Amino acid sequence: MTTQRSYTGIAKLLHWTMAAVILVAMAIGAYAALFMSYGIDAAHDAAKGEMITLHKEIATVSIFLIVLRIIWRATHRPPELVGMSQFMQKAAHGGHHLLYLLMVLVPISGWAFSSAAGYPIPVAGLFTLPPLLDKSPDLQPIFAEIHEILTYGLLVVIAGHVFFALKHYFIDKDKSLQSMLPGKIKD
Repeated sequence: MTTQRSYTGIAKLLHWTMAAVILVAMAIGAYAALFMSYGIDAAHDAAKGEMITLHKEIATVSIFLIVLRIIWRATHRPPELVGMSQFMQKAAHGGHHLLYLLMVLVPISGWAFSSAAGYPIPVAGLFTLPPLLDKSPDLQPIFAEIHEILTYGLLVVIAGHVFFALKHYFIDKDKSLQSMLPGKIKD
């Protein structure tokens, strides 16, 4: 019996596509939140609105990608975690579960935030998602805070994911990182 050494091509495509979508959406959202303000003048208000719309158009794509990714993961076994202690295997599984959970909760919290604020939720300029709830000035700041906290949590988990991938490559000198890169692993 041979041990699977590499993720499937579809798993790799979903992984790297989601990484790009999430990081680009985070960068645009952070830029709009940290460096753009409403109330300066009409041009600034319009520019911030356009930046937030762009953030939503990109970020909402991740909702559909994570659904595909969960289905793929449920139907295709990932490579075994070879050469790790039981503790490290459990930590890796726990980290992946947390990453998946946050990849679901962050866009849904943003969707709820936009719904409570009464704004549309565009998906890649193709269509608009229905609101999750009615416009609610009382709930809007709550969902804004939830979305921000979950986003910071996702950023921390992504940083940990990258850190441990690099640790496996540079310190442990195992094939964990290569198993998610394009191509087959060479022994």
